[in-house]
Amino acid sequence: MMRMQGMTPAAMMSMLDACIAMCQVCMDECMEHADHSEVCKMCAQACQACMDACMAMKNSMMAMG
Repeated sequence: MMRMQGMTPAAMMSMLDACIAMCQVCMDECMEHADHSEVCKMCAQACQACMDACMAMKNSMMAMG
């Protein structure tokens, strides 16, 4: 996505939506175990950070378009 060669804004938005959805599912699962597993807690935090970054990218793309 950084190069944006051959990608339409719609394709980029779809990739961001897919990434957000995958991170949400992973985060939800990891949160089930976060109280008992430091690894799961770190994974959930990483998923949240990834979702936040994807949402920020989507918001900036929508503001530009």
